[in-house]
Amino acid sequence: MKTNLITVFLVFITLLSIGQINFESGYFIDNNNNRVECLIKNSDWKNNPTQFEYKLTTNDETQKGTLITAKEFGIKGFSRFVKADTKIDISPSDIDNLSRDRNPVWSQERIFLKVLVEGKATLYYYENKGLIRFFYSVSDTAINQLIYKEYYTPENQVAENRQFRGQLWNDVRLTNANMNSVQDIRYYISDLVRYFKKYNEGDGNSSTVFGSKEKKDSFHIRVTPGISFASMSISDLEGSGEVIDFGEKATFSFGFDAELILPFNKNKWGLFINPTYQYFNSSIPYFNSTISANYQSLEFPLGLRYYIFLNQNMKLFANAEFILMRSISFDSKIYGMNVNTRNSYAIGCGVAYKKLSAEIRYYTDRELLYDYISVNTDYTRLSILFGYKIF
Repeated sequence: MKTNLITVFLVFITLLSIGQINFESGYFIDNNNNRVECLIKNSDWKNNPTQFEYKLTTNDETQKGTLITAKEFGIKGFSRFVKADTKIDISPSDIDNLSRDRNPVWSQERIFLKVLVEGKATLYYYENKGLIRFFYSVSDTAINQLIYKEYYTPENQVAENRQFRGQLWNDVRLTNANMNSVQDIRYYISDLVRYFKKYNEGDGNSSTVFGSKEKKDSFHIRVTPGISFASMSISDLEGSGEVIDFGEKATFSFGFDAELILPFNKNKWGLFINPTYQYFNSSIPYFNSTISANYQSLEFPLGLRYYIFLNQNMKLFANAEFILMRSISFDSKIYGMNVNTRNSYAIGCGVAYKKLSAEIRYYTDRELLYDYISVNTDYTRLSILFGYKIF
């Protein structure tokens, strides 16, 4: 049974490794201002792209558009990117590396900017490895950055250069507004999108907001009962080199899976924790007596999950997990020795349909008797987990 499950597991992993490529209806504009209708690979970029993949038709070969060959590209109903030759503040944003100069550190760059709001005033977004900047243009003016910078004062206090509020007041002023209309605006997507949309629609003009749909179901909780096929043995007991095999057992487990869907790459990635109760009990004859392994624990696997969407209701997924060394072992003993575990790992794959899911998960060998230098343990298991999404 365990061998058959491992075979299924390997086949499933192979299928997942093939991956999923979504080419969606889009366009790009070349340097001669020719608009080319095409299919673009939608990667739901977290960092602003420097290139994109496209096909002219479904059966054509994949080609690449770059900052050299394209002025603009977009995926219909989803996103739009425009090329800009502009100055960008490259000052570090992490608290440990803030500069002591309140002024931006400018660098002339050629970049693709993501359009957030389009209208009389257009708001753009740029992100790259934690560097986040907003840009804007009004009517036919050039694209410029909205300036915001954190820096250290001579007293080693963190201060903020909020020059972007003055830029909004001077260039994107709401009709009949006073200075208070910009004083509370933060350098956040939600605040700036709301402000630009209000500005564009203030005089009855139109405004298009890209990527404005809320990403629902960003947090899930599932109950995850399962059945495990576990095996345990100990060796080098008292330096004898002897292996004591407690055999393979089918046991039950129960857990909860709390998952956070990451807000990029089209909801394909999730972080999760899966507290799980599991046990292994076995007694075997040993010379003229009987020895026992009574192990039960509450484990806390932390993992990363990747989804492949087959349709609106069904998806495949694969997990990689790290199991913390400190589990709750309920006074477990193996051959009279107290259980003390070490870190271990697991990988899994499965299928989800609406609120239901099923997964095959393989747990690597876990050291259970870490306190005993002269004893080695071999404890592995293969589990079938069933899930029901509560919300």
